[in-house]
Amino acid sequence: MGSLGTGIRLPGVPAIPRGKRRRRAAGGGGPVTDGIKSRLSQSASLTVEDSEHNNRARIKIAPALSSGYTAAAKHKMLDFAYSGHETFSLRISWLPKAVAALERQIDPFSDPREGMTTLGLGKNMVQSLAFWVLATGVATKGDDGLELTNFAKQILGRVAGFDPYLENNQTLWLLHWNLCQGWQEGERHRRPYAWHYFANVLTDDVVTATETVDHFAGAPVTSGRDLSSVTLRQHFEIFIRTYVEGETSGPRAIPEETLDSPLATLRLLKENGDKKLHSGRRETAYRFVTGPKPSLSARTFRYCLHQWWNKNHNTEGSLTIRQIAHDEDSSGRCFRLPETAIHKMLVDLTKDFPREFQIEESRSQRTVKRMNTPAESALIKAIYKA
Repeated sequence: MGSLGTGIRLPGVPAIPRGKRRRRAAGGGGPVTDGIKSRLSQSASLTVEDSEHNNRARIKIAPALSSGYTAAAKHKMLDFAYSGHETFSLRISWLPKAVAALERQIDPFSDPREGMTTLGLGKNMVQSLAFWVLATGVATKGDDGLELTNFAKQILGRVAGFDPYLENNQTLWLLHWNLCQGWQEGERHRRPYAWHYFANVLTDDVVTATETVDHFAGAPVTSGRDLSSVTLRQHFEIFIRTYVEGETSGPRAIPEETLDSPLATLRLLKENGDKKLHSGRRETAYRFVTGPKPSLSARTFRYCLHQWWNKNHNTEGSLTIRQIAHDEDSSGRCFRLPETAIHKMLVDLTKDFPREFQIEESRSQRTVKRMNTPAESALIKAIYKA
């Protein structure tokens, strides 16, 4: 992950208020599946229309960019990943296995066949795990192959790590945070698009595969890329399997799929019955859980807040709670936290760390003043030594 003081500037993307009307885009946009078209308007707002049924799409899309940035300029900074996971979601034993190998100075990913022996996984799973260790911030690409990040050494290290076997929910929240933030690969800043969409684009709580894949296909960042509908749907399904528990019994249970992703325990996403699509078909719906997260500690939130603040607002001494809740890549976005929950955690942090944060309240807004920036290692230690 690198130090908290470095990173690529990612300008904010505020969400569209839930009750605000949108005008349907007139023409424009390339063909996408199921008739959904999207385009970037001259006013830099992303709109969606259903050309086949002459209705507005039900997916709510955040406007493109504010602060004078263009979509093209921003997305030159980001290289979105739609594959690499080899259609395997993260498994609960994978990261500890990878850390154990890399700690012994063995790179199981440089030669997948050697990796099969070292990790005890099939070839495609080894390749999938290579994606996941990068995406979760556990490893980074060095001159001689993959190597552990300081984040991984401090938390997942077999000897001195705070949580080498992913037994602490705070570790899982941090891994989720890293997935939403992406990783540095040379001069490129990479990020799995489904996580970017979840955190920064989608404002609905309920989604279906068809509607989401339609957005993936029509999004400006996808334009010009040779991505099949199969690839996009698999990318969505991997996201779902990362957060939704699979069936552990019954005729639909698949033995390999009963080994749930560790992030499923966060309960960020749940099945929500089915939903009728514009085509008349009904499809399984999934609901994102927006609200306070009892298993997320204020100190984990503190780590994420400092990291985001340093990358996006490093020269600013104060931010509003609304910014922390709604700006792009923020803790509020990635954890789906309302302003009230954020305010409560910040109040707790001002009590525990009075020389670090201060809340200033006025009639119009609540502002957080940051007076101190601890080192990354100190922030992590505070999470596990509370």
